[in-house]
Amino acid sequence: MERLLIHPPFADPTQPYLSLPTLKGYLRARRLDARVVDLNVEAAHFLLDREQLEDLARRLGLRFLKLNRADSLTFDEQREYRQLHDARPKIEHVLGAEVSPLEVFRRRELFFDPAAYSLARRQVEMLFDALSAVSFPYRFDFNHAGHDVLPWSFDLLEAYVSEEQSPLGAFYRKVFDPPEDWDAVARGQLHLPLDGAELIGISVVFPSQIPEALYLARLVKRRAPGAFVALGGPCVHQVAVHMEERLRERLLSFADGVGLFEGEETLAQLLPRLGAWRAAGSEAERLEVLREVPNLLLRDGEGGRSRLGPHFVLDLSEAPAPDYSDLDLDRYLAPSRTLLYAPTRGCYWGKCSFCYYGLAETATAEYREVPPERAAADLARLSQRHGVRSFYISCDVLSPSYAVRFAQALVDRGLKIRWSSDLKIEKAFTAERCELLYRSGLRSAAFGIESGSDRILELMRKGCDRTAMTEVNRRFHDAGVATEWMAFTDHPGETVEEALETVRWIAAESDSVDLFIVGEFGLERGSHIAQDPARYGVEKVYYAEGDELRLYALYTQRSGERTPEERERIDREIRKVGSRYALNPYPWAGANSTHHTLLHFLELGPRAFRTHFQPAQAAREGALSAPPTSHIPGLREYARFSVDAIAEAEERFFQDYLPRALYTTIPARRSASGRETALLSPEHFRAAAASLRPLRPGRR
Repeated sequence: MERLLIHPPFADPTQPYLSLPTLKGYLRARRLDARVVDLNVEAAHFLLDREQLEDLARRLGLRFLKLNRADSLTFDEQREYRQLHDARPKIEHVLGAEVSPLEVFRRRELFFDPAAYSLARRQVEMLFDALSAVSFPYRFDFNHAGHDVLPWSFDLLEAYVSEEQSPLGAFYRKVFDPPEDWDAVARGQLHLPLDGAELIGISVVFPSQIPEALYLARLVKRRAPGAFVALGGPCVHQVAVHMEERLRERLLSFADGVGLFEGEETLAQLLPRLGAWRAAGSEAERLEVLREVPNLLLRDGEGGRSRLGPHFVLDLSEAPAPDYSDLDLDRYLAPSRTLLYAPTRGCYWGKCSFCYYGLAETATAEYREVPPERAAADLARLSQRHGVRSFYISCDVLSPSYAVRFAQALVDRGLKIRWSSDLKIEKAFTAERCELLYRSGLRSAAFGIESGSDRILELMRKGCDRTAMTEVNRRFHDAGVATEWMAFTDHPGETVEEALETVRWIAAESDSVDLFIVGEFGLERGSHIAQDPARYGVEKVYYAEGDELRLYALYTQRSGERTPEERERIDREIRKVGSRYALNPYPWAGANSTHHTLLHFLELGPRAFRTHFQPAQAAREGALSAPPTSHIPGLREYARFSVDAIAEAEERFFQDYLPRALYTTIPARRSASGRETALLSPEHFRAAAASLRPLRPGRR
């Protein structure tokens, strides 16, 4: 019977993700198996297919025509109208592309041409702008899928699923329906018959995969009612492990079970029990069959509470290598292959104030290591089997000791690979050790430097000061390793001057910093700050009423909020330093720790994003020439409503609404959750939007 492990949209389509091949490798070592399917990369091909682009353009044009000929527009219709209006020339540009972005990303000579690459990246971004306009009020790209204002509540997710609001409905029909063209299947078109399927596992690694994962879970359960449908992955774990019981029940309405923590042994013990599970006569009997499956969350219909199986933590000394054999590695949007490998799990440091990462209840998971000699042997086999020389060492972090032993094992084996990873800067990385890491194949390292203020670094419990980080970073750069800095502002208690210290530090060290990102602090519910807020000057931690997945913690602090002027001052300094680089969002070249970035470092050296892209990217970021005429109805229709007036109304509304919705709280006794919450919810937003007057043609 078919057993499927599915990686759903929307995520990075440039390389295969590690989680499902890891599970497959574990199962095969125990004489079990399941088929890994990457629906995310297949969806990328679907969206960039010429026929689908033309269909998207027609739908966009027809929807614009309908709104454009209305007597008046409600506030929601005005916002949709503006998105459709602005997306029309964008989809024409995509349709008029001389070379498809798919071809640019997969052909080496085009991939490393800065003008061709920059244009292809922008065309993909324009495609997603058009897809989002047609899918209003939802927005999509390879790093995001969600409502344009609201966080995910279960009511919103139920509507998304039951009303078939996914932009990939036609893609799923193509995958799961009996094909009209069997010759296309013979040529490699993906077709997944679900008749007789025994297990369908859906892995949710990133929040951007949540809506499609739940959409898929319901879809496959309808088509294969006898299959055990499971949700798992780091994102689902972090959502479910702290979830209130009433909300766990709603999550479990999408699947037969949810895997928490690590999933290897969960699947290894679940698969042999599925025959008995299907044969069981009642829900209570089914629960009894699966009660001892580790890390598996199940509903208990009679008890009214969910049940979690015994906790299991994998001994990495027994973990087999990941198995990528089910995947077409040339299908990904890159000119050469990169594989992910994880020789460690958890964090050896485990003290940072802000961190909540991976399969743990708080902070980070217990730190464990694959013996370095075996890790080197695993990489040698993967390299030979799949013809791969580039690897991303995908783990929370490598300890300095392990990184050195791992590098030595690679050198001793004579393995000619190139690799990148995230590392925590430590004084233990001497110049000699940095040179060893380079000789082993390390070509880029991402460092969480976090802040340029020693006071904030101490408050963060980073265990390293600015002087030491500066010196160690220079050692890596001097050894030939491209250095990527990750920092953020707005840690609780940080002053404006301390935020500016971070940016000025990056500027001062820019000759030894090859790429960087400065984000804004976001409070994670499992972090030390959330567990002990008073220590960090945080007065209150709460959530929006509509944020039932608890993805976006809100908080107040003694030091108060930044003013708009202060925030603009910081942003201006970040833009000034950023102008020296070609910086791009994930997953493109110019973003930290991406496949495309590593390939450019390997081809052009550590200074790739200081020298290679700037002129071409600046030209591509400017105004594009007029798009070629596509003659699709609605794309050139004269706009009867003032788009400028709509934009001004939107800005006024959200400047007033969002501060009230996010920072005005409901007392615990009145909120649905029984806790103090912010007002933002579907109901609250609809009521506020409904109060605005309709817009008539030509009126400002």
